[in-house]
Amino acid sequence: MNRAPVFLLVEPSPIVASALGRWLENAFSNSQVLIASNGTQALEQATQSNPSYILIELSLPDKAGIEILAQLRQALPASRIIATSLYKHRWLIDGARSAGADGFVSKDKLHKELLPLWQIFME
Repeated sequence: MNRAPVFLLVEPSPIVASALGRWLENAFSNSQVLIASNGTQALEQATQSNPSYILIELSLPDKAGIEILAQLRQALPASRIIATSLYKHRWLIDGARSAGADGFVSKDKLHKELLPLWQIFME
């Protein structure tokens, strides 16, 4: 039997994190959604909860998001990691992929692209 999906949202904005968390809980009713507001919390929660899916904002208040992404990938090779940012610079997207992201979704497209991407990963 598969375990219920565990999502880790790494998002510094409490308003955005709360909205994304409710959205995911509604979309995946048996899921658990954890929220980290910075890179340090993300690493702590990830190692404690072993999330299936991680959404990480690349602009974090305490450490570089790409650095945290790389550490998450190293610690959790089976987790699916999606990077997000308001910025869509090619160097940022390429950097996220090089650090181990399975995908990148810009913040302005989260409402359209994130759920279909998670669903693909769940198949």
